[in-house]
Amino acid sequence: MVSSESLSGYYSGFFPGERRTQLPGGYMGRILRVDLSSGLMKDENLPEEPMLRKLWGGQLLAEYILLHELEMGIDPYSRENIIVAMTGPITATGFTPGGTKLCFVYLSPATRYTLGRAATSGFLGVALKGAGYDGLIITGASANPTYLYIEEGRAELRDASHVWGKGTRETEEILRREVGRQDARIGCIGPAGENLVRAAMLVNDYNHVAAHGVGAVMGSKRLKAIVAWGTKRPRVFDRKALIETGERWRVALTPRIYTVEKRKKGLGLGGDAWGAITKYNWRSTIVTDESRGWDQNRVTLRPCFQCPRLCPWDVEFGEGRHKGKLGHFNAGGEWLDTFFNLGFKGNDVLYLSERINDLGIECSYFANGAGLAFEAWEKGVLGPERTDGLKLEWGNLEAAETLLERCARRQGWLGNLLADGPKELAQALGGEALKWVVHVKGGGTPAQHEWRPLIKNTLSELVTSGGMKSQSQSYWDWQPPPDLRYREKWGPLDRERPDGWVQSLLIVEKTRQLCGAMGGCWFAVQHTEPDSLTSLVDAFNATTGWDVSLDEAYDVGHRSIILQGLFGTQRGWIADHDWKDVGPRFLEPVPDGKHKGFTIAKWLPDLVYEYYRLSGRHEKTGRPFMETLAKLGLEEFSEWVQLD
Repeated sequence: MVSSESLSGYYSGFFPGERRTQLPGGYMGRILRVDLSSGLMKDENLPEEPMLRKLWGGQLLAEYILLHELEMGIDPYSRENIIVAMTGPITATGFTPGGTKLCFVYLSPATRYTLGRAATSGFLGVALKGAGYDGLIITGASANPTYLYIEEGRAELRDASHVWGKGTRETEEILRREVGRQDARIGCIGPAGENLVRAAMLVNDYNHVAAHGVGAVMGSKRLKAIVAWGTKRPRVFDRKALIETGERWRVALTPRIYTVEKRKKGLGLGGDAWGAITKYNWRSTIVTDESRGWDQNRVTLRPCFQCPRLCPWDVEFGEGRHKGKLGHFNAGGEWLDTFFNLGFKGNDVLYLSERINDLGIECSYFANGAGLAFEAWEKGVLGPERTDGLKLEWGNLEAAETLLERCARRQGWLGNLLADGPKELAQALGGEALKWVVHVKGGGTPAQHEWRPLIKNTLSELVTSGGMKSQSQSYWDWQPPPDLRYREKWGPLDRERPDGWVQSLLIVEKTRQLCGAMGGCWFAVQHTEPDSLTSLVDAFNATTGWDVSLDEAYDVGHRSIILQGLFGTQRGWIADHDWKDVGPRFLEPVPDGKHKGFTIAKWLPDLVYEYYRLSGRHEKTGRPFMETLAKLGLEEFSEWVQLD
């Protein structure tokens, strides 16, 4: 087990043995360090107040810890990989929307060399703080299947052999009964994580997932689940002010609140906002009757902890061959586009979405691997000798469901390649198939929406780490957020021209990074509405007792972006990989529909270069300049700066 005493330099004493500064509001004050190899566990005190003010929590605090503790040159599935999970100060206060986030970081098993990030909402982060902890540092690997149980400041490792091999739904029910707490919160992996599918997920509270490979890293460590229960709540600095700012935040969020009617009609972000979905391995975008039969379903909205947006939802199928069955879904709609991409419509889409969540496979990863396989079958490149007799015909439910099982369990030639990723399958097929694949950074995949009609959104998928969901995706950003117009003077932007979209991307990325660092969910932030960002920062200050300005908050978001990039820099990533190591299909012109012919490829690599320049980094290497590190207080990473 790594101890703070054995580390040197800036990180020495990062976890103080005895606090010398007051703990700000919103924090529990402790991180649980777990060594799965030895079974030893240790409480670490949170850093002193000046470091907390700089790093806050969430991804930023977690990636700072990971950068200092993770060895170089390791395999993502080795016991040396580390999972750091962190909440933030507004997590679990209960006085704001979106105070739910728990963020995991680790070496990505999808790309093998960039930061993996998986974030979840619901109640797991709330329960972790209820049990007395702000976060977890998980090292080593267990010899046998195990789960971590945390209750009221106590933690133990328990045998998980009896749930190894089971899906996430059954695992959650069994472990909840076993710990004897009906309101215990459980984050677990399914067969995909156990079998090291490179984009396997953690699934929690039925309706929530932490995607992008954390499930695979847990599987490599034989860690089946994290179970938390407790009655504690974080102290807040100014309860009255927090209640008032929380109410302002709710008002700003009002335009984004979901209803049952929206869920019965919604086709996901692309289908609803700009009228394009992914179909037939990204070869069509036209919306037809994909939502047929959904109006006959029974939909129940399932809010996250104290959040009025009502993103998660359950469904009971009201018609068709799945009538009477149930599904449990989260805020995003990538899983809709996943199965539109394979030729499905109606309740077949929702049924398969429930199956993929139970198995614990990230939907976008499967969408682009299976989509490639279906296209290869259509064109005669892939035959029954490689599919074990499955007919990979668009909309074939038996084929898709069987492929999900084979991918999750690495069964057969095709199942094993789907588990490794779309690029690996394309290389195995060879020839023209190399042109049909969609991927980013070699091993990652874009979030499964039809982004190609949108300049900012397509670029966002290219420049993200490949081991996480892009944190700059939204549709309404052709002008600055109202709360930032005192400093941002650009816009309105032209959707057909590249000018200004990089600036827009960076504003959204910083917004979402700072929101995550405070423990908030960006689905609960309507940054295009007046008072959305000011109420967010005011709520943070009322929680902690600090006096953070909007400008300082955006520096926190920038700080998180830079550390995310530095993690990849240390392991061989350069910015040129963003546009050179990408599946060709993703940069093809939109094939049909109202956006037919549009592509950002004609503006590459210039858009990528502009993104790194505007974020204070070298356009081709992605390394930060020294002045960028100095501005953000990150001089300790000067070894990795751009020197010319």
